[in-house]
Amino acid sequence: MHPAFDSVEHAYAQALAGVSAAQARIHPEGDRNQWSAQDLIEHLILTYRSTADVLEERLRKGRPTLAPLLPEHELRWRKTIMAGHFPEGGRAPERVRPGQLQLVELSGAELALRFKAEIEKVDGLLKECAEKFGAQPMASHFAFGPLRADQWREFHIVHARHHLAQMSRILSSINKSVPASGKTASTT
Repeated sequence: MHPAFDSVEHAYAQALAGVSAAQARIHPEGDRNQWSAQDLIEHLILTYRSTADVLEERLRKGRPTLAPLLPEHELRWRKTIMAGHFPEGGRAPERVRPGQLQLVELSGAELALRFKAEIEKVDGLLKECAEKFGAQPMASHFAFGPLRADQWREFHIVHARHHLAQMSRILSSINKSVPASGKTASTT
């Protein structure tokens, strides 16, 4: 796996280590509008699957995208990915919002394994596309336009790191109120 993807995958595995299935499903402050750890991983899985679909389509067609890079694509890229961050409080596109995979309760270790499998698949497809199409833009992202393999990696790395900070806040929040057994701590 690409070293940057490997680093992100290890960071998630470490963050999720020891998290029970019950803890992984807790919404910070009991607010169902805030993602649980499992919701966050499902979002990332859906994001990787969306990218995999786009890359597989390019491989099936046997050619890179012909879509133009528009000025608004370049501006968004500079303001977010090139700057190394996603703005806080944004809303994920519908197709990558949690609740679509109908996941059973999974422990942190199980979530980390699912995350790893999806990021490895995207990494393999990016390698395959780079071998076939070279260093040119190969497939289009809905917000950033046509991207090269290195740009797709950079997008996913910045995106995953953004959510890793969110994961830290989620786990910190639930660890204050829920012991490792998954039972709610008494407030008396």
